[in-house]
Amino acid sequence: MINNIKLNTVINRINDISEDLPIKEVNIMEVCGTHTNAIAKFGIKNILSNKINLISGPGCPVCVTNESYIDAAIELSREGIVILTFGDLMRVSGQEGTLLKEKSRGMDIRIIYSVYDVINIAIENKDKTFVFLGVGFETTAPIIAAVIKQAYDLKLHNVCFLSSVKVMPPILKWILSSRERNIHGIICPGNVAVIKGSEGFRFIYDKYKIPSVVCGFDDTDIIASIYFLIKDIREGLMNREQKGFENLYKRCSSDEGNKKARGLIEEVFKEEDALWRGIGLIKASGLGIRGRYHEFDAVNRFKLQKYFSLEMTEWGDKVTKCSCNDILLGNLSPDQCRLFGSICTPVSPCGPCMVSTEGACAAFYRYR
Repeated sequence: MINNIKLNTVINRINDISEDLPIKEVNIMEVCGTHTNAIAKFGIKNILSNKINLISGPGCPVCVTNESYIDAAIELSREGIVILTFGDLMRVSGQEGTLLKEKSRGMDIRIIYSVYDVINIAIENKDKTFVFLGVGFETTAPIIAAVIKQAYDLKLHNVCFLSSVKVMPPILKWILSSRERNIHGIICPGNVAVIKGSEGFRFIYDKYKIPSVVCGFDDTDIIASIYFLIKDIREGLMNREQKGFENLYKRCSSDEGNKKARGLIEEVFKEEDALWRGIGLIKASGLGIRGRYHEFDAVNRFKLQKYFSLEMTEWGDKVTKCSCNDILLGNLSPDQCRLFGSICTPVSPCGPCMVSTEGACAAFYRYR
């Protein structure tokens, strides 16, 4: 981490290096909603050279939750099943509407604040059936897995889980494999690295020759990471040896990550193909519930397979023409969407990027 006294010197150095680079624009992508929010909160774009373009990728788990997932939850609520969810999902739209609208119509949809509340609620209400909406990345996967295992051990037959847990490497590989992407550096999510290990991101440079850095969430963490990337990008453009990859979050993230957490994920979940809202089908990018815990999988228990057909690859609001899909991929910045700040606000969001606090549009709107 950079000493605050030296921060201005480092920022000036970043800008000096970027101005001397023999390219018109330096594109650096972060793929973590917490980074997106921190970059906006600390005004980091405003203190960097206009030549540096910080791009928000698909790092918000709520934002990439497919429409059909929301529709499946709505169907369950209409069948009298109690839905347990975190608040961010309440206003995300599916083709059938939102969970918030269903709640206003009398459906039993409850906001909880901890995954572990699921167990207590199920124990205290044996006469009801509950489904928890499990959305997230590697950071939340071990917690959800622990609760599924606890439900299994307690033989709680009145609770199950609708999983939309995704993993980060496959979407990064998909983005970096596209010829349309012109990305010069990647800021990797430190929270994911805590679980899977920082070495899980080394492939970004080894395979794609794009410098990458595991980053924490303070302003100085982010500035330090950009400094590393800018220097390494310069080395590559000058045909000199690059370092390629660095873990700047060593205070929390080791090379191998959290073995117990990874073991729990592997015990309860299995890799499967998954749909990403605004992007489509990404191979081996999701975590489904393993056979041993089959009865806790809401898709199987309630025959919801039609909502998870891998042919459902398109997303787009035909009425509002929301641009969340392009914003998720970094093709547009939030203010380039014609709905931003007028029709689409956090109070009346048109798309998921404005719903979640980790969404690029919500962060841009709040701190603009």
